[in-house]
Order: sequence, then C-alpha cells, then structure tokens
Amino acid sequence: MNSPGEPRKPRRVRTGVAVLGSLAVAAGALTLGVGLSGCGDSASASAEPTTTAPAAPKNTMSADAPAYKDTRVQKVHFDMTEKVVEIAPGKVVKLWTFGDQVPGPVVRVRVGDTVQASITNKTSMPHSIDFHAARIAPNKAFRDVAPGQSWSFSFVATSPGVFMYHCGTAPVVHHIANGMYGMIIVEPKEGLPPVDREVALVQSDFYVSDTPGTTVDDAKLMNDAPTVVAFNGYAAQYKADPIMIKRGEQVRAFILAAGPNTWSAFHVVGTIFDRAWTDGNPANEVVGNQTLNLSASQGSIAEFHVDQEGIYPFVTHDFTNATKGAVGLFKTKAASGTMSH
Repeated sequence: MNSPGEPRKPRRVRTGVAVLGSLAVAAGALTLGVGLSGCGDSASASAEPTTTAPAAPKNTMSADAPAYKDTRVQKVHFDMTEKVVEIAPGKVVKLWTFGDQVPGPVVRVRVGDTVQASITNKTSMPHSIDFHAARIAPNKAFRDVAPGQSWSFSFVATSPGVFMYHCGTAPVVHHIANGMYGMIIVEPKEGLPPVDREVALVQSDFYVSDTPGTTVDDAKLMNDAPTVVAFNGYAAQYKADPIMIKRGEQVRAFILAAGPNTWSAFHVVGTIFDRAWTDGNPANEVVGNQTLNLSASQGSIAEFHVDQEGIYPFVTHDFTNATKGAVGLFKTKAASGTMSH
C-alpha cells in the first residue's frame, strides 16, 4: 500500500527467488513444526539441545472480535498477573499479562465514550498501562503501579481507529516482549457498518530463553532475533484450528502489529481486500490492497470476501516470520482437502 504518510519499509526486504532460498534455510532450522505452509506441510524440525519444557497450558484463544457494548461509560479493569504457558510446540515461557491473558483482552468503545480504566498489580514488580487511544498527560495517567497496588484514570475516546495498549514501565521493550499488550478498537461515534463476520488478530514476537518456563531472552530481544512470531499468542494456532467463514460473506479483520520489534505485512492468500482503513480510521480508506504493511504498534481494519469454497491462508508476507508462526487459515464451511502454499 503506497498511501501518503506510509511508514518507512522494514529493514529486510526479500523478493523473488531470494525469498524461496531463505525460506528453505529458515524452515530447516525451525523447531516449531509450523511450516511455511500456513498452508500445509510442516517444516522439518532439527534437534536443539535445550532443557525439556515443563507441561504448561497452550496460550490459544478465539479470534472472534467482541461486540460493542452500548454504554457511554466503558469500564475496563485488568489484573496484571504472571503465568507460565506454551506459545508454540515445546516453547514454554513465563509471561506478564493484562487480564491473565496474552494478548490482553480486546477493548471496544466508540468515539465520545468515557473509558474508566483501572489496573491491579498482582505481580512482584511495577507495571503500568499506556493507551494509544487516549489524549492524556502520560506522566499523570500512565504511572507505575507497585506490587499489590491499584490505579485508575479515565479518558474520552476522541479518534476512531485500531490502537495498541501496553505496559509503559521501563524498559518498555522488556515488558511488551513479556506479553503486556493488547488491542483497543475505537469505532466512529455512529458505529461501524454491519458485516457478516469480525475477527481480531494481534501479531507479536517472542524471544524464548533456552531455559523453559522463564521470561524473555534479553540477548535475542535486543538483537531482534525472535524465536516465535504469532497471531494471538500461539504459533500457527489457526492453522491447526482454522477460522471458519462462509463463501461470499463480508469479513472484517481488526489487525494490530504489537511488536515489540517486528512489522506485519498482513496478507490473505486467494483474495484482495475490498477496502482497508489505515490505522483503523474510516477517513483513511484505501481499496484493492493485497497486503497491509503495519509497523510495530500500528493497527488497521481490512474487509474482504472469498468467491469460492476453499482454504485461504493468512500470513505476514515477511515469510521469515511466517515460518516462525505468523500464519493461519480461513476455511469456508463447505471446503474440503488441504492447502499448501
């Protein structure tokens, strides 16, 4: 998408035969069993001398976007917690959370609503919350909250869009990489036009320590070398459990690139976006996009339909990161067979 004000392109651009060559190398090195396929066969796993991961629940979740609650005062409360989960096969990490999940719960409001935000810190270190949708003095509202303490503030949603919220406690990169982020959707005052299906997808990158069940590996984080890149917290979860859609229905995807480091080049194989709203704002409408390029913290809304029964992979078109888990499937109810890509 080459619209005015588009952010600079990612540092690494791969095209043509070079892409295929680098993908082959990357796929051979992965231990996730995700595969480029998004789409079909898994990549070959190589032996990796790490400690056996302890049993932990999979960090999976529904992709359904929550409905708007018709009230002018939106109360949003998050307990901030710690938990040990699996984010890819054999990859067990300790995460810091909003609302005991990673990504945090999707918040949905409208322009003109008052958001009453409150947090309770149930961890052993300071945390905070920073809403990108708020016009507010951050030194007053986004303050650190000590362990065992609570904090609240309010703001009025003034601009429509798909925004990020995250912990703003220093070092911010460490808190985001450990799971403290989520999506807030701000609809126009009159709401969004009705569609048949809505999904919410948050892409993020994880830097897994060689010691299972621990927090982020700082060396990998600071060298921008993610182990796992995923939609909604678990590598390729919607490949194993596709998102079901119907042929011809209008699908709206709310998309957020949470980072902390990677971009998302969001693409649905086999269709073209009917329209997309840069940053999720209807004033920024573009049509006919094949891919949405989102920098870390940027959101978008994309609407599309599929013309035939089938299986439609969605990926970040930065295929190095697709191979690390940022891949899934939309599948029509009457589709049969498998898909490789």
